[in-house]
Amino acid sequence: MGVESVSSTVSKMLGEAEPVRDIIKGGAHMRSRGKVYLPKFPVESAEDYKARKDSTWLFNGVKKARDDISGRVFEKPVVLADQEGQLFEWCQNIDLEGRDLSNFAADVFKASLGGPGISFIMADAPPRSEAVTRGQADAMGLRPYLVGLSLEQVVGWKWELANNAPVLTQFRIMEEVEDETRDEYSDDTVQQIRVLSLEDGRVTVRLFRKNDKDKWVQHGDDMPTDFPQIYVAPVYTGRTGFFTAEPPLAEIAELNLAHWRVQSDKSNCLHKSLSPLLFMKQMADLGDGGDVVVNSAGFGFTASSDNADMKWVEITGAGIEAGSNELEEIKDQMKQMGLQLISERIGVSTATGDSIDEGKTVTRIRMWADDLKDSIEIALGWMAEIGGIEADTEVVVSKDFGVLGNLPMSDVKDMYLSSVISKETYIKEAQRRGVLDESVNPDDEGERVEAEGLDAEQ
Repeated sequence: MGVESVSSTVSKMLGEAEPVRDIIKGGAHMRSRGKVYLPKFPVESAEDYKARKDSTWLFNGVKKARDDISGRVFEKPVVLADQEGQLFEWCQNIDLEGRDLSNFAADVFKASLGGPGISFIMADAPPRSEAVTRGQADAMGLRPYLVGLSLEQVVGWKWELANNAPVLTQFRIMEEVEDETRDEYSDDTVQQIRVLSLEDGRVTVRLFRKNDKDKWVQHGDDMPTDFPQIYVAPVYTGRTGFFTAEPPLAEIAELNLAHWRVQSDKSNCLHKSLSPLLFMKQMADLGDGGDVVVNSAGFGFTASSDNADMKWVEITGAGIEAGSNELEEIKDQMKQMGLQLISERIGVSTATGDSIDEGKTVTRIRMWADDLKDSIEIALGWMAEIGGIEADTEVVVSKDFGVLGNLPMSDVKDMYLSSVISKETYIKEAQRRGVLDESVNPDDEGERVEAEGLDAEQ
């Protein structure tokens, strides 16, 4: 295996997340995938299939779910708790590309949520001569920064146990860099694999590029660093183990694909129903055109038999109505599944920081927010370490968002009828919206409903 070989772990996770990632890329991309997601019917001609595929449009429920959930987490900006000092200044341009900490965090979170359930934050710094002072380094941009990585950018990694804890020993990244040989007006880039290796307590960086024979070879010499570890932190939204995850939106993607296919069938059926066929039986000789008839204003036909007939043949439309109903049902299922991701439930956070007491009411996105907070704080700690500064790395990630507050009462009702929320929560939400009086007691209402049911049976 070569340095460019994608690891089996990465390949597996990318394969599982492929439908999610493809749907998020939009309708044009889905149409380009052709028969991968839109099967060709038996005896359907290539021309008919292409016409059906090109007329299919995408209801992007996966992207909506990703954006809605991300919007909840980032209703308030992610900020450093200590609003002073060097680290706070760095957070205003955390990646040296103009993004502040909150925008950077949002992109990393979306890459995890809208894909395989994992993305990465890497702390890095350009090489700096010992003769360069800290002030000079800051002026030259030679200071630590963070890099957001999606799983698609990662080739693979290795790890081993050290003091009963997993430690990265290798991390490979596929990146695109400027071609040093390009001319003044060219924007040519080249692919490059960056390999970080932990050996004898220090990280060494090697770069690989393709040579003239299309073979990956090392580009330049080994670059030893002072880093005592590989500074890469995972951001989980679907953690299954150390550096492994599953796509959290996979089930919504399955429904979205069903919607994609049913919508295609409906559009195809609608097209045929709007284009009826002219049926002619025992009509007069049609002349040189044979069986081809041009129907237009000013044309007439003569009959050659008493049994002659002419009529339009068209679809009744019953199938179209059934298709429309099925599309709405699938949309509702996607909505309910998205609501389940943000609905309150009893559980324990899987965050690596301060644990949440068992039995506390949490939401899945609150746990994801906790995980994001932990990963950012770890990465900021690395930045401070690399920069040689003392800093408080506590990050404020808002978790005081209304899980049900922004939903209309009809959606809250759907959640209750689908057994996503309890009757007590449903009543409290109705009270909060002024639908029910504050004096209504959920327990008393439950007893009354039960009593009324017994009376009706008698």
